[in-house]
This record gives sequence, C-alpha cells and structure tokens, in this order.
Amino acid sequence: MPGEFASFLVSELSKLSQLRQESNQQYFQRMLWVPLALAFGCAAYFSLPSEPKVLTLLSLLLLPAGALLFVKRLKAEMRALPEFLILLIFTLILGMCYSAFRSHTMATNTIPAPVERVMIEGWIQEASGSNGRERFTIRVQAADGISNEHMPDIVRLSQRANPDLYPGRFVRCFASIRPPPEPILRGDYNFARNAYFDGLGGVGFVFGSCEPGRNFRAASVKDGLLEGVNASRRALAESIATIDSRGSGLTAALLTGDRSFLSEGDQSNLRQSGLAHLLAISGIHLGLAAGVFYFALYRIFSLIRPLALRLPVQKLAAIGALIAVTAYLIFSGASISTQRAYVMVASVICYSMFDRPLLSFQSLALAMLIVIVIAPWSVLTPGFQMSFAATAALLAAYRPSDRKRDLPKTFLRRRIYPFISSLIVTSVVAGLATMPFALFHFGRAAPLGFIANLVAMPIISLICVPLAAISVVLLPIGLAQPFLKMLSDALGVVLEVADYFAREQDLFQHLNYPQMSWAALVLLTLGLIVWTIWSRRGLLASVLVTIAGLMLWSTQHRPEVIVDDRGHVFARIENSWTEIRVGGTGLRPIGFSDIERLECRSGCEFKLRDGLALLVDEQAEAISLVTEQAIESFPIHVAHPYTLSFGNDQVQRHFQRRDECRLWSTQYPQCGD
Repeated sequence: MPGEFASFLVSELSKLSQLRQESNQQYFQRMLWVPLALAFGCAAYFSLPSEPKVLTLLSLLLLPAGALLFVKRLKAEMRALPEFLILLIFTLILGMCYSAFRSHTMATNTIPAPVERVMIEGWIQEASGSNGRERFTIRVQAADGISNEHMPDIVRLSQRANPDLYPGRFVRCFASIRPPPEPILRGDYNFARNAYFDGLGGVGFVFGSCEPGRNFRAASVKDGLLEGVNASRRALAESIATIDSRGSGLTAALLTGDRSFLSEGDQSNLRQSGLAHLLAISGIHLGLAAGVFYFALYRIFSLIRPLALRLPVQKLAAIGALIAVTAYLIFSGASISTQRAYVMVASVICYSMFDRPLLSFQSLALAMLIVIVIAPWSVLTPGFQMSFAATAALLAAYRPSDRKRDLPKTFLRRRIYPFISSLIVTSVVAGLATMPFALFHFGRAAPLGFIANLVAMPIISLICVPLAAISVVLLPIGLAQPFLKMLSDALGVVLEVADYFAREQDLFQHLNYPQMSWAALVLLTLGLIVWTIWSRRGLLASVLVTIAGLMLWSTQHRPEVIVDDRGHVFARIENSWTEIRVGGTGLRPIGFSDIERLECRSGCEFKLRDGLALLVDEQAEAISLVTEQAIESFPIHVAHPYTLSFGNDQVQRHFQRRDECRLWSTQYPQCGD
C-alpha cells in the first residue's frame, strides 16, 4: 500500500510537470489547488482549540492511502476526479502535519506569569515608534529574577524616546514584563501565537529609560547583520520623516516598511477610506524596482563593448535586478505581502534568465508555497489572506480572453480608455476580493474605497511610482533629497484624499454588520477560489457558494455591546463603535484599536439605536441594556468576553472566548490535563 501511494504521488507530480503543453486554463486549475489545499491544512491546524496528538496527525496520512486502494477498483475513465481529490486531501493533511512539525520544533521560551520589576540586559534588535514613545525588540542576554527555564530569548519593551538607543546597541532596562497577550475575542488577532513563532517571550514597559551598556558586540554574526539592517532602516526612515511635508511619514513607510512616523490619524484615514493597501510594500514596489534596475543595467552593460560582445547582457541585467529586489526585500522588513511579491518577481526574472516563459498563476502558486513553507502560521493573518486574495482575483480578472476587440486608433481609445478601465477593474476586483477578510478581522469595510482608489491611484501610478523609483536609485549616492521631497508632497495629496473619503464614510454608518463566523468566511473564500480558477465555467458554482456564505453571515447575531475580560466596554452608539472608558486595562481587540473613546467613570447613559439605551452604574461595575420591554443588567469584570445583541424583543448574550490549549498558550501543557 505505501508503494502504491508513492507511485500515485509521483504520477500526479509528473502530470503537473506536463501541464505546460496544455492550455492555460487547465494549467492553473491544477497548479493553484495544491497550495490552496496546503494553506487550508495549515489553517485547520492553527484553528484547533487544543493541541492535537502528533501520532493522530501522522495516522491521518493513512486515510488517502486507504482511499486510493478503493479508487483503484474503479474503471480507468472514472478515476481522474477521485484521484485528484485524494491528492488534495493528502496535501491538506500534509499541511496540518507540517504546521505541527514547525510548531513543535520552535524553541520559544515564554514567561509563565507577569514579572513586575526586573533588570534586563541585551541587544536592541529593532526599534519602532515615534511621538515621544518607542518600542524596542531586545535579544536578552540576562534577566534578574527569571529562572533559566523560563528566560525569554526576545522581549519587546516600550519607553520614552531616547536618541542614544538604536538597533545593535547593548542596553540595561529596568522593566515590567508579562506574557504576550492572547486574543480577547473569538477570531481576533492572535498576538500570542505570532509572538511564539517570532521567538518573542514577553512584552512590557520600561521604568524610565533603558541605559546604554558597554557590551557593543553582537551575540552572533546573524544577529549583527540583522541589527545592522534594522539600524539602517531606522536611520533612513528618520531622515525621510524630517522632510517638511505631510506625506513624509507615508514616504518612509513605503520605502523602508517603518510606519512609526505615520500618525495614527493618517493610518486610520487610510484604513477607513480603503487605501490601507498603500502601506504594504507589494508587487508595484518590487516590480518597479526590478524594472528600473534591469533597464538601467541593460543600457549600461550594452555600452561596454567587450562585455556586450562576449556575454548576454540581458541576463547580467536580470541578475543585477534580482540582487536589487532581494536587497529591497531585506531592507523593507520582509512582510507577508512583500514576500509574495518578491517570489513572483524573482521567479519571473529567474525563468527569463533561462529563456523560459512563466505564467502569472504559476508564480502565484509558487509564492504561496514558499510563504507557507517559511511561515505556515501566517495563513491566518490578514496580511496573507488579503494579499493573496487580491492578487489572485486581479490575475483572474486580467486573464487573456479569446475574444478580440478592434478599438479605433484614436488617442482616447488607445491610451485613455485602457488606463481608466484598468483603474476601475482593479479597484472593484481588489476591493471585493479583500472585503470578506476586512469584515472578518476588523469588523468593517470601506464602501467608498472604490471611488477613493479611482482618485488616488492615478497619483500613485503617474507621479509617486516614478519618483519613488528615481529616489531608490539615487539614495546610495546621496542625490535623492529633491525627489524625496516631491514624492512626499505627492503622497501628502493622497493623504488628503484619504482624509476626505474617511469623513464621507459616515454616510454608511447605518450599515449594521453582523459578526462573521469562520464558516461564512470559508464559504466566501471558496466562492472567490472557484471563480479565480474556473472563470466563466465556474461562475454559477462561485455565485451559489458566495450566496451561501452571505446567507450564513446574515444569520449571525448583530452585537450592540461587547465586553471583554479586561474591563473594556464597546458600544454601537449612533451606529458607530465607541469605547466607553470605565477603567479597562491592557490591549484592546484589533478591530477597536482606533475607535472613538468616551469617558465614563460612573452613572452614564448612552443611546444606542431606536428603543435601546446603555446605562453604566455608579460604581462602574455593571452595565444595563434598556429596551422598551425591560432593563437587564450585566457585569463588566468577567472571566470570558461576551456580546449583547437585541432580537426577537429580547436581549441575547453570547460568550466570545474559546479556551485554547496550544503550544503558545501560557498554561501549556498543564491546561491539557
């Protein structure tokens, strides 16, 4: 049986290699399903409430082998679809097993409980933040009062700004640290899980300021290189941020990946207006950098007669462009969207060096596989989901069509019409593809994002992109300052556009979004996948699956009040989420990180919507939801978060938290007893 299953896998892989002779439709139909199945397997593992047994996961691999024995009994003409489904099931289970392997081989030490006062010594690896506050990621050498068994390798501390501290500097900090916070609400961003895979064992704040130490030697060569890159990134971001222009912070974010100098108000406006994708260093940036370096090197090498006569200068230029985008990847911080764009651009360059064509969907599948292999836990992050969803949808929208259209040879139809139509298609397709993930992770969408992108993208494409390319080329020789100033001014106009459309979003505050469940998100994702892979042939199936997801989403309750286990109270006041400050502590859910706050220490009343009101008692220990029929009271300080919704003439309470017992849980493995 194992031999038969191995031969089956070999035959399936050989079929994938032969798809180049087949049509594009058949090619990406097979090519995309494999990384998607792997991604679903990784997501299934990380979504489990408790840590599965390793032997259980390994035994699941026997299921496809057993199913293959049954399929072998079918007629040859009936085996194609079952065999392909078996391959996908095997890939899904393989994703679960690989995620478990990566999780169990991590060596992250997390402190089990808060430590109020401790002296920490180590090297600053990364610095972020501005406006008087900074956050330092410190590789710990020693910590007083923490046992070696629970000594964290890396901690993240916040303190007031200090110009003497920078990446690579050895410091001594008197701080209070605690374990990385676990998600507050179901489906919320899991900081503890990501911290576990980043090697982050504790977070906290510094009493006063860290003091520079005498040990200036990095812990290792690798750490020294990382700290050097981060120090250069920080220095460049600080230099750009000093430009007298509103868009200087956005310029620093686009060129270095450091968003510290972009104000919270501008970041909020970009999110609410649907222009937040501009903050991610993605395909447009890496593609531009690769193109500029390629053509510049190609022209330079072509002018060198001995070199041009003896060597293929286009391949030398491709090698130079690959080195350039690799340096940009490292220098920009290598986020998920940047990794995806880098793999796609690098694969195109590498294939061109060997005179081989590369399909867009092939590079997308390769990018997804590589990102999953590097960081399987990233499949549950908004960055992974929104980046790949938007890219896949755009590739599907721009796939070649068999229909030929003869446009009149006028300037309007040859130049203006294609540019405007591409802007409209890109804005609509990317917005619709990412909307389910924005609603699930952040509980909101940008209805005017389509129009905001139509206004902002011409500025980005025609002005900002060329200026950014010139600035990147001239930075190493110190001549980029005038172009950085023009780029910052242009991006300042983009921020003005974001500010305007963020204010106009108030027109849609009456839209009362229900909470989206994982099941609804999966159905909506499947609808997008079916349309992406099968286009017109799968349009009906895509519509049906999408409708099923929307119907399931519509059945979810619509919360009016959310109370978490840290004393935060969030209410939908005048159809807009607002935090009622009653003494809550700690981090807030990611979806409520930038909402308005109203102070209420005792005895407050807030009108929610017609027939509903919220009361806070004098001691700020309980809230009451007032309806036309009755008044019901609920505690503020609770062990598990809950939401309050009103339906069928009664108040319904839904508990949100799902107790997890995973490797990144603070109480693991005792929680599994």
